[in-house]
Amino acid sequence: MSATREYPCGQISAPDMPGWQDACWEQAPQRFLADTVSGGTPFLNTEVRLFRDDRQEALFVRFLGEDDEVLATYRLHNECLYRQDVFELFIGQAENPREYLEIEVSPYDLSFLASVKNDGNGIQLDLDRGIPGFKTRTWLLREDLKTTSVWRIPYTAFEEPPAAGKRFYFNAYRIDHHSTRGRSLQALSVTGKPDFHVPLAFIPLVFTP
Repeated sequence: MSATREYPCGQISAPDMPGWQDACWEQAPQRFLADTVSGGTPFLNTEVRLFRDDRQEALFVRFLGEDDEVLATYRLHNECLYRQDVFELFIGQAENPREYLEIEVSPYDLSFLASVKNDGNGIQLDLDRGIPGFKTRTWLLREDLKTTSVWRIPYTAFEEPPAAGKRFYFNAYRIDHHSTRGRSLQALSVTGKPDFHVPLAFIPLVFTP
């Protein structure tokens, strides 16, 4: 699987909170996650798409993954969702960022939001960060053996808003557990080790017209 070097994030008009099948997603580039250590193709495919809507001042994200077994027993926001099945997005505003947002959503639509400080020697999480106006909708499509999650991230989550010509730096991830296959760690840009907090692996999120 070839490495993803950047993601072009275009301006697309969308509903306030798109459904996972809305036509706006077909206009956003489709990218697939790989095994974060080896770069190989995971047993279950996971795609991610992103776009922005400047009228709404919001960034939109959709994960869509094959899913034949769900492990998600947490029932409160900001619990340790990363210990079970989850979709994740890490996003900062500088190359190889030392500070970035960590956003996670579980199959049951619970969220984990944190500001991360990562100096290369350790990680500090601020769970009081919050993102006013952040919205999610997650569907367990059991007949199709898929899980999909749609996120709306308002521009106010960032110190400077997205705009054409700017670029942020990000990575997208998935953790999936299976009773016999074990744990699968997936990333849009592979980290080379079983760890997602690798800012050097973040790729440009290029805001195109």
